[in-house]
Amino acid sequence: MTTQSREAQALYEQLRALEQRARDARRRAGFRYSRREASQVLARPPYGRRVGDQRISDWVPARNKEPKIPSERSSDDVLALVRLWSSWAGESVNERHWRNMLEQAQPLRELRTVPAGPGRPVRQFTDPFTLEVHEAIDGGGASRLPLLPLYVERQHDRWLANVVNGLVARSGGQAGALAVLVGESSTGKTRACWEALNLLPPDWRLVLPLVPSPAEALIDALTGVTPHTVLWLDEIHRFLSGDQGEQAAAHLREVLNDPRRGPLLVLGTTWPDLWADLVRPRKDGDRGDTHAQARALLRGKHCRVPDTFEDTDLPELRRLAAADVRLQEALEHGEPGRITQYLAGGRALIDRYETATALQRALIESAMDARRLGHDTPLPRILLEASISHYLSADQYDLVADSDIEHAFAKLSEPARGTRGPLTPVTFRAPGGPRVLTDDFRLADYLDQHGRKERRTKAPPAGLWDALVDHAARDSLIALAKAARDRGHLRIALRLLAAGVGAGVPGAAVAAAQFLEEEGRPDEALLWCLPLAEAGDVAAINQVAGLMEAARPDEAVTWHQKAAEAGESRGLIYAGLLLRRTGKLQEAESCFRRAADAGVHDGHGELARLLQRMGRTEEALVHFRQEAETSGGYAVEETVTLMRDRGDSCHTVLEWLLTRVVEEENRRDGVRMPWAKVELVRHLVLDAPLRSRLWSLVDQDGQDEAVRRFLTALLGFAEEVAEVDRREKDTNAAEVLRHQGRLAEALALYRKEADAGRWDAAAHVASLHEQLGRPSEALAWYQRAAEGGDGNVFSQIARLMTAEAGPEETFDWMKSCADRHGEKGDPDQRSVVAELLHIADRTDEALAWLRRASWAGDPYAWCQYTELLEAAGRTEDAQCMRRYGWEPYGEISKPWSAAPPTDHRPSQLRTTED
Repeated sequence: MTTQSREAQALYEQLRALEQRARDARRRAGFRYSRREASQVLARPPYGRRVGDQRISDWVPARNKEPKIPSERSSDDVLALVRLWSSWAGESVNERHWRNMLEQAQPLRELRTVPAGPGRPVRQFTDPFTLEVHEAIDGGGASRLPLLPLYVERQHDRWLANVVNGLVARSGGQAGALAVLVGESSTGKTRACWEALNLLPPDWRLVLPLVPSPAEALIDALTGVTPHTVLWLDEIHRFLSGDQGEQAAAHLREVLNDPRRGPLLVLGTTWPDLWADLVRPRKDGDRGDTHAQARALLRGKHCRVPDTFEDTDLPELRRLAAADVRLQEALEHGEPGRITQYLAGGRALIDRYETATALQRALIESAMDARRLGHDTPLPRILLEASISHYLSADQYDLVADSDIEHAFAKLSEPARGTRGPLTPVTFRAPGGPRVLTDDFRLADYLDQHGRKERRTKAPPAGLWDALVDHAARDSLIALAKAARDRGHLRIALRLLAAGVGAGVPGAAVAAAQFLEEEGRPDEALLWCLPLAEAGDVAAINQVAGLMEAARPDEAVTWHQKAAEAGESRGLIYAGLLLRRTGKLQEAESCFRRAADAGVHDGHGELARLLQRMGRTEEALVHFRQEAETSGGYAVEETVTLMRDRGDSCHTVLEWLLTRVVEEENRRDGVRMPWAKVELVRHLVLDAPLRSRLWSLVDQDGQDEAVRRFLTALLGFAEEVAEVDRREKDTNAAEVLRHQGRLAEALALYRKEADAGRWDAAAHVASLHEQLGRPSEALAWYQRAAEGGDGNVFSQIARLMTAEAGPEETFDWMKSCADRHGEKGDPDQRSVVAELLHIADRTDEALAWLRRASWAGDPYAWCQYTELLEAAGRTEDAQCMRRYGWEPYGEISKPWSAAPPTDHRPSQLRTTED
C-alpha cells in the first residue's frame, strides 16, 4: 500500500471491515455469503447496479494484494455495495461519510471548469449550520463528538429518500421533484433534509436563494437553474408568501414540470400552521385567492415530521445513544420522545426565558407578541426597545439605564450549551469579508412557538400596537394590520396600513381600500385606491371597479374593462356579470365571448349561462361542453343535465363522462373536487341496468388490468353513494319509529348513526334519552354533540346541567367548549353561549368573555360583542363599535376619519378624530 495515500488506505480498511460484519451477520442468520451473490443482488432492484464480483475483489482484494482505488465514475457502484453490505449487517448508512471518503481517496486532479448555473457543488457544503440546521447541545463538553449528533432514520427520512433516490435513478429526461417536510419547531425537519443531501451524486449543485428577499432570489435562481441542482428552501413559506410569493410559486411549478431543466430537486420545510395557510382552499365569498399557485405547487408534496420519536424508533436511538452522550442526555432528561427538541436546546431556552431578569423577559415577550401578531423575522431592535416600557411596571422602567438595555441584549444573544440565545442579532458576511452585525434580532424558533402557544389567550399590551405602527419592518405592516383588524382594533389597523403606504409597501393602499369596503365605508375606500387606479395599478383598478358596482354600475363596467386591457383578463367576466345583472344582455354576451376567445377560465361557462337564460339552449350546451372539456368543474354537471334534457342516450352520456373522468384523473393542476367522477357516479346510480353491465365487464375474462382497476374503483364509489342513500333511509326509519312511540328502537338506530360519525345524530340520541327519563345520559350525549360542533344543543345543556351542577359550572363548561371551537375557526358556539348568558342576566360576564376572545385574536368575537350590545339595548354603543371598533385598552373607539394621509412621512401617519 506504499503507493497509495492514507485516505485510500482508510477507504480500503473500512470497506473490508464492513464486508466482514456483513459476512458474520449472514452466517449468524444461517445464510451463506459470497461476493458473487452480492453482485447478483446488486443487479436487482432497488440497487440496479452491474457490479461484477471481480470489481469487488479489485476494491477489496486479499490482504497480500494492493487494492484499486474506485474511479470517480464508480462511486455510485461502491455506494450501492456499501448499502447492501450495511443492510446485511443490520446497520444504517452514513452516505455523506462514504462519499467524502471516496472523494478523498481519489488522486489529485486538475480543476475542471465549474459548470454554468447558480449555486455551489453539494460537497462544498460541509457546515450544516450555514443551511440553518439547528446546533445541538454540547454534551457537557465531551470531546471528539461529531459536529451533529448521530442520526436516527425515521419514517419521514425514508419518504424523503424515496423521493431523492427516485429522481437520481431516473435522471435522464426527468423534470423535477419537490419534497416538503412539515413539522413543529425543532422536530428535525432541516436536519432530515441535510441528511438527504448524502444521497446526491457529487456533481449536483446546491442553491440557497435568500437575497434580496427569498421570493425574489428564488425567481432569479430559477431563471438560470441547470440540471442536477437542489434548491434549498428551508422555511418555504418565506419564498411563497408576500407580494412575489405567487409569482415564485408559478415559476417553480413551470420549472419543475420542464424536462429540459431537470433533474431538479427542491427541498423545503415549514411549520404546520404556515403550511395550512399556503394550501388552504379558497372560501366562498373571498374576493381573491392569495395562494392559488402555492397550493397547486405543494399539494401532495409533503410529509409530516412527528413531534416525538415513535416506539419503533427507540431501539435504534438507544443503540446510538451509547456512542453519543448528547443522545443519552436527551433520552435521560428530555420529555419522553421529544429528542430533537432537547438536542436543539429547547429546554435550555425555556429555562433561560423563565429565569430571565424582568428586562430580559420584557424583550423576549415583546418579540413573542410581535411575532404572533404577524411580524416577520427579523425584528428591528428599535421596535423591541420601544416596547420595553409596556412589559414593565412604571417603577421597573424608571430604574432601567441605557447600559442595562445593552447588557440585556448581550446576555440574550449569548449561546448556551451549543445553541443560539433567545434573541440573537442578525448578521451577514460578504464573501471574504468580516462578519457584520445588524440592528435586527431573531427570536429563537422554539421560544417563538412557545410564545404562540402559551400567550395565545393573552392580550398584547396596548402600547405595543403604537410601537408596531412606528417601528415595525415595512414588509410586516399589512400582516400586522390584519391582526389588529381581527381583534376589532380598526383604527390601529388603518394606521398600520397608512404606515405601509408611507413606507412604499406594495399593495398597502389597495389593502386599506379593501378593509374599508368590507367595513361598510366604500366612499372612503375609493379615496385610497382611486389615485393608484388612475395611474394604472391593476389591483387598484379591480378594487375601484368592485367599489363602484353597487352605486355606479356603468362606471364599474368601464373600470373592469380597463382591468382587462391592463392584463387582468377576468375583468371581462366581471364586466359581463355586471351587464347581465343590469339587463344589458347583448353587451354581456359580447364581454363573455371576448373572455372565452381569450381563454379566460369560466368564459365559456358564463357565456353558456347567459345563452341559457336567453333561451338559446343548443348554443349554451356547446359552450358548457367547451368549458367542461377545457377546465372541467361545474360545467361537467351542466353539460350532462342539458344532454339528458335533450334526450341523449345513457350510453352517449356515459362515453362523454368517461373521457372527462380520465382527463380529470390525469390533471395535475390541483383539482379540488372530482366533478366528472361525481357526475359519472350519479349517472350510474340513476341507471341500475347500466351499472350491472359495467360490473359484468369487471369480471370478464381477458379484461385489461388497468380497465378492471378503474371500473372497480368507480363502481365502488357508486356503492358508497348508495350506502349514503341507505343511511338516509335508516335515519328516516328512526324518525318514523320515534313518531310511532318506539323510542328504544329509534334510539338504537340513531346511536348507530352517531357512532358512524354523523354529526347531528348525537343530539337525537340525547333527546331520546331525555324522553325516556334519563337526564344524566341525555346530558352526556348533548355534551358530546356540542363537542362535535353542534351549537344547537346549548340550551338543553344549560337546562339539564344547571339542575345537576349549578349555573357557575354549567356556564364555565359551555364557555370552555365554545372557546375550543373558536380556536379551530368555528365561531358559532360563542354566539349561542353569549346569548344564553344574556338571557340569564349575565350580560356583563358575556361581554367580558367575548372581549378576551377578541383580544386573543378571534376575528369573529368583536362582531359578536357588537351583536350582544345591540341585544342588550345599547344601540348607540353597538353602532359606534361596528363602525370604529375598539381600542386595545378596552374602550370603544371614538369616531375617527378614514381619509388617506396627505403626508406620507411615517412620523405623521395618524388617523385623525372627526
